[in-house]
Amino acid sequence: MFFKYPSHFFTIVLGILILNGCAVTTARKSNSPPLSGMSLYNVGKGLDLDNQQKSAPMLSKSGLFAKESSGFFLMEPDSQTWKAYYYFFLLRKRIFEDLPGIVPENEHDIPIVLNDRVQNFIKYFQTEGRDIFSEWLSRSGKYIPMMKEILETKGMPPDLVYLAMIESGFNMRAKSNKGAVGPWQFIESTARRYGLRVDSWVDERMDAQKSTEAAANYLHDLYDMFESWDLAAAGYNAGEDKVRSAIDRFKISDFWEISEYTLPEETRDYVPKLIAALIIAKNPEKYGFTQIQYQKPEPFEKAAVPAQRSLRDISKISGIKYERLSELNPSLIRGFTPPGDAYEISVPVGYKAIVEAKYDEIDSSGEAPVKTAKAKSIRYRVRHRDTIHRTANKNNTRNSKLAKTVTPNGSVHSQSRSNQKPDTKNIVSYRVRKGDTIWDIATKYDVSVSDIKRWNNLKSSRLSAGNRLKIYVE
Repeated sequence: MFFKYPSHFFTIVLGILILNGCAVTTARKSNSPPLSGMSLYNVGKGLDLDNQQKSAPMLSKSGLFAKESSGFFLMEPDSQTWKAYYYFFLLRKRIFEDLPGIVPENEHDIPIVLNDRVQNFIKYFQTEGRDIFSEWLSRSGKYIPMMKEILETKGMPPDLVYLAMIESGFNMRAKSNKGAVGPWQFIESTARRYGLRVDSWVDERMDAQKSTEAAANYLHDLYDMFESWDLAAAGYNAGEDKVRSAIDRFKISDFWEISEYTLPEETRDYVPKLIAALIIAKNPEKYGFTQIQYQKPEPFEKAAVPAQRSLRDISKISGIKYERLSELNPSLIRGFTPPGDAYEISVPVGYKAIVEAKYDEIDSSGEAPVKTAKAKSIRYRVRHRDTIHRTANKNNTRNSKLAKTVTPNGSVHSQSRSNQKPDTKNIVSYRVRKGDTIWDIATKYDVSVSDIKRWNNLKSSRLSAGNRLKIYVE
């Protein structure tokens, strides 16, 4: 059963039931005398329908409707249409009882589909995956409130938070064998595209707040591209190019149909898995997940500390337990603040003033790590049909840096330390060609769709051939 547009679904069902009732009524109508009777106004005054039926001439049993000169109608309780209405609203009530708070209110929410593929994942989480899902639920208590607030602030469906659940189980330090990191499992190139810092000192993919903001922006762009949350989620998992290619090939823009023909197996399972997790997490007791010990959210504030200072030293001087400080700052992958200017770390609420008051003491504490970040050189031979952007993604670097390192013999030297931003950016005036999409242009210049829209005051992602776009590139 599909609930993508519940209001449409119920309207169709109600229409069928009414037509059915009217068909039955028409067969009886030829033998029915003119309608007479009461108005709906009296119903609000506690009128007893059974007794009213018996008191002629107020209500005639031979017609479907009772009518008063006021022009209002009331269906007889024993009519077929009345029964159709009754069963329609009973069905509607039971659907909403089975999925409380889950059926989307409008087309911009995540569509809930309850089919065999979703049911299989629900069953899996209840059986073989029970222990891991219980752990996910426990951790969800700590991060969902903050993540939902960020999503709502950006005008996104708050239930997208369950994408982080199936990506990482809300494990801030989660790492995949494909190089994806953090609760939202960003690969390095996409993380940088959406403003996250990734270098040998800091990996903001593991920062709960910053990575959620980046994920919200990425998902917003994907929704602008596909106009479907199912397809946006699929694009988040497989990459937007694979999903767009499938749509162009089969001329279908419905995830459930496309996934029957193409898309990687992991992506075919991704959306059903997301929906199953959402359904259970909204009503865990119903699915047998009782006595879950939900972790509590830990509010924090930002405090400025000196560069290249150890979290252990900051812990000793400020009185914050090291384990607590480390947990609040998983993005500091060396346990030190990075080189450069003062750096803001997360501290428990109430400690900002304490930490900043002891800035000088922290600055003079301990020794900075001797080892500094070094650029790592990678040699890559350009293959047929390779582009600068595709090669940059493979080697986790930016287009502009890569273009400067292509050698005459066709090999590429790529430097991985590419997060340092130049002081200035060049402005490119790009003329939109027929067939261009905003996504293609963003990919070409290694910027985000959101940036292009912001730079050009665009309210949608639709482009017209001949228009000029202002793009800032490094």
